[in-house]
This record gives sequence, structure tokens and C-alpha cells, in this order.
Amino acid sequence: MAATDILSEMVVDAVYRIARHASSLTDSWYETQLELGIDPLAYVEVVGVVAAVAAVDGFFRAAGLERPPLPTPVAGAPHGRHPQVEPATLNWVPVAIPADRTAAVVQGLSAVPAEWDNVSRLAAAQYIPVDEMGELGWSRGTLSRSEMELVAARLSAARECFY
Repeated sequence: MAATDILSEMVVDAVYRIARHASSLTDSWYETQLELGIDPLAYVEVVGVVAAVAAVDGFFRAAGLERPPLPTPVAGAPHGRHPQVEPATLNWVPVAIPADRTAAVVQGLSAVPAEWDNVSRLAAAQYIPVDEMGELGWSRGTLSRSEMELVAARLSAARECFY
């Protein structure tokens, strides 16, 4: 079964770009997706899911471990609940009100709280807990915060990521 048997070609393309070719994500590409009919909140959810799965998958792949199975899909329609959202100048996607009070990367998934919570839990395990982000001297005991940031900056540059 092909991915396009389950998901639209537009979503499959978005998943590929988010997971493997982030430098191709531009505001004009996003605007085209909206014109083609993708719901902005559905796009935010796709970003959250793909970011989480790609991070875990990449860890298992790099460690040479067998990847865990994906969870069983849950039947039924999406609940459709989300906080009030508004456009943001720091993001292409709608964000929870109030917009532009936090860094773009922090508010980017705020319109879909379940995805924000999931990515926050992963960040706490793989990087830094959200409530420690302001502490520049933070350390987990292996790498210092500045060493982690150096590794992140080099990886971002190698992958042509604007963050």
C-alpha cells in the first residue's frame, strides 16, 4: 500500500519536506499549500507528528537499534478542539493567542496543544526542558548548554536549516 493510498499527495510531500528536506519549506510553499486546500491547523499537526517521529526514528537509526512500531491508529474523526488562534508575524502558521510573545519556534505548535506537549516531552528528554530554556548555564552533566548549542548550530548549518 502506497502512502498516497492513505494520505493526499500534498500531505505526503509535506511529510517528506519536514522530515528530510526542511530547507525547501518556505513561506511561499506554505501559502501554496493553503491555496490547494490544506487546513492550517492540520498542517501544524502534521509538523508536530513528523517532528516527533523523525526525532525518535533518527535516534534509533543512528544507534543501530530496531525501530519501535508505530502506535495503532485510533478510529473516529478528529476532535477539532483547539485554543483561539491568530496570525503571527514570527510564524507562517496560526498560533494560540497571544501571538508573538514568545520565540517563533516555541509558539509554532501552540495552535495544536497535544503536539506541543508531545514535542516538549521529547525536547526535555533529548535537549533541554522548556522551563530551563532561559538558563544559559544549564547542564545535564554530559554536554554543557553552550556545547549543545554549538552541535545544534553546526547540524542546522549542515542541513541548511534557518534555525
